[in-house]
Amino acid sequence: MAIYQTSNLSETAEDNAELALLALTQQAAGEERTVLRMARGAAEVLALTAPQMLDDPEDCSRLMRGVVGRYARFSYAGFTPVSGIVTCSSAGRTFDIGDDPRLADWIRDPKARVIVNMDGPVSEQSVIVYSLPVFESRGVVTGFITISIPHSRLNSADPLLDDQRQLIELVTFNVDGELLTTTRGALADAPALLPAGIDMARVAREGRTAMTWEDAEGRTRVYTVAVIEPGQVYVMGIWRPEGWLSEDRVSRLLSAFGIPVLMWMASLGVALLAVNWLVTRHLTTLGRQMAMFTATRRLPPSDTARKAPTEILRIQRSFRRMTDALVRDEAAMENAVREKAVLVKEIHHRVKNNLQLISSIINMQIRDAEGEEAKDALRRTQDRVLSMATIHRDLYQTNETGLVDVGHLIGEVVEKTVSMTPGAEDIELSLDIQPVWLFPDQAVPLSLLASEGVVNALKHMPPPGAAAGTRWIKLSFHEGQDRICRLELANHPAEREAKGPKPRRGMGQKLIRAFATQLGATVQMGLVDDHYALTVEFAASDFAPLPGTF
Repeated sequence: MAIYQTSNLSETAEDNAELALLALTQQAAGEERTVLRMARGAAEVLALTAPQMLDDPEDCSRLMRGVVGRYARFSYAGFTPVSGIVTCSSAGRTFDIGDDPRLADWIRDPKARVIVNMDGPVSEQSVIVYSLPVFESRGVVTGFITISIPHSRLNSADPLLDDQRQLIELVTFNVDGELLTTTRGALADAPALLPAGIDMARVAREGRTAMTWEDAEGRTRVYTVAVIEPGQVYVMGIWRPEGWLSEDRVSRLLSAFGIPVLMWMASLGVALLAVNWLVTRHLTTLGRQMAMFTATRRLPPSDTARKAPTEILRIQRSFRRMTDALVRDEAAMENAVREKAVLVKEIHHRVKNNLQLISSIINMQIRDAEGEEAKDALRRTQDRVLSMATIHRDLYQTNETGLVDVGHLIGEVVEKTVSMTPGAEDIELSLDIQPVWLFPDQAVPLSLLASEGVVNALKHMPPPGAAAGTRWIKLSFHEGQDRICRLELANHPAEREAKGPKPRRGMGQKLIRAFATQLGATVQMGLVDDHYALTVEFAASDFAPLPGTF
């Protein structure tokens, strides 16, 4: 309430100060107002009588000289026709001002004007010119009545101005913002005192106003604007801020707002201390305990908030119960995961051992077999078993959470398959394999598919010494955009396969297509140019557990 009442009082005092300055400004401009009204009255009379005497320039000039003689403030009175050739004037002679650009502006926009002419053609001194257009019966402008008032004949020794020590300057200006007169200094020095960055024409359009602004040299001034002649002439008072708006405003604000603001700040400080003592410091401690538990899983001490409010104590106890439960649950989950990992590794280890046992049994069958065809069939079966054993060995040895580096797995299976083939020393094996991590549900069929592809290539490859050049096998495996994996296998085919009839689909091709179906892959195989090619393309997928697993 005190602030509100003081604010209203301050605004009222400021409004009164502005009204006082405006009144002083209007009163100080009384001399200019009187002279301009005399000029307007004389011009209006001459506008009615002078056009009827234009046929007799001597009588017309005598009339103009009489007006100048009657009003001591005037230095010139005359009628300026639109042609610019003046024959009726107090100067008593004829002169031509047709080339004056101001005459063209007057004709284009005929209205009463007050301008300044720093080099009067008749008085040969700076003058204020009052111009009033003269119209004929059809509303066409025929000329202008002009009256000149020298700056030297304006009385600047106003006792009111001498009493106002805060007044720096009194400036009059027209509606276009052109400066007309100054009271205490030269007209050329006045622009330095005007408000910086403000168009005087806009000030004239706004009329009565009071404002605090900086002048062109950056000094703070108080400016008041009053109307002398509506729509034509205005006066601006330039005042020092001391003793009027700025200083009184600051002192009033400090005295009125000081005590309420200090009381408010004191109460705010007490409130902040109370909130910090009762709430903030306990919440800060609880926040640090939460951050420490998140980072290190350390349980908070139980006696850290004994002096806290009841609500904070409840939050502390709930947080401690929650941390105890989380630590116990995480420990149980870690034990379960560790046991499951050990069990899975043991399963892979046992499967690998069993497959190696089966491979040994097949090897015994190979030694007892009599026909070469039977031995070849058993060897191919043994290769498949050893490939599966290699896969399970890698699954047993991997440290990742169920993921397998299928690139390494393919390379190992292919190299082992080629090395167990008779005459493998003259086979050039070229591998371009990128490390790709897949889950076992794709890694196992992909590795078996690659093994079958190599076995099929070795089966149809020319025997040692039967083909011109080196026998070769090329295999590449890469992962592209959107996890699209591509396996490419190529080898030089046997001569009979390149030129002979198309062989029927064997067990190897059936297995390749079966493994491709498990992968959801597309398979292309056959002769391409001068070599046999197998291309498999599929999208790597995330591991999807069977329903009911979790």
